[in-house]
Amino acid sequence: MPRMVFRVEALQEEGDLTQAREVRLPKRTIPKRDVRALLLELLRKGEMPSIVLVVGETAIVDKDVEALLQGARGRYRMDQKRVNLLDPWGVAKVLKDLGQSEYHLVALVRGGGEGLEALDSPEVWEAVATCPKPVVVALGHAANTLWVETLADEAFPTPSAFGSFLGEVVKMVEREMREAKEKATLADLLHKAQDENRALRQEADRLKEQLRKLEGEPGVLFQEVARLRQALGVWRAVALGALQDFTHISVSW
Repeated sequence: MPRMVFRVEALQEEGDLTQAREVRLPKRTIPKRDVRALLLELLRKGEMPSIVLVVGETAIVDKDVEALLQGARGRYRMDQKRVNLLDPWGVAKVLKDLGQSEYHLVALVRGGGEGLEALDSPEVWEAVATCPKPVVVALGHAANTLWVETLADEAFPTPSAFGSFLGEVVKMVEREMREAKEKATLADLLHKAQDENRALRQEADRLKEQLRKLEGEPGVLFQEVARLRQALGVWRAVALGALQDFTHISVSW
């Protein structure tokens, strides 16, 4: 079982002494899951990732998450589960129950302020470490550091940072879709250009063949003219010979 040591300063009755206490974190029963890859896969398939925000009973921190989503809000199904965040046992029970739900992602979200340490308790650690669903934590302010962050599948310094992350994932998928559409359009134009080029080559070949035939036709014509001339010469000789015979016969008479 992994061990992490957390050193705190405490005032003792005898004076200022530094006392070290050991913090034993539970072992994760499931390897950490890639939350970004999970959301990308769902969005690429056209599915709507479902996320449940575990927030305080009167908290408005969910607005911080949604504010950073902007136009990407419609790409997620986002529900809320309200619980007393000062009650670590109650939080742990909610996390265990949501681990058996249909949600794709469970997010434990809270702003900074007093009582934040209640979420850094063994009960919450155990619930996060053993949750069948991926768990995201976005707790406190950027300066706050909690042990539960090391057990979550993904941790964000603030609720707003989590909202920004969700928005960036949607933008990434939209960029991919635009690029894929542009590639498809370019591929279609390329195929059309190739078809047109093929048709032009075929037309050029047809014209070349026609020209070749036309170039061959004058030779045939010349041969026919020469044959006719030769035949005409023969007939002329025959005619002249006949005429001479006729003249000779006429003179004899």
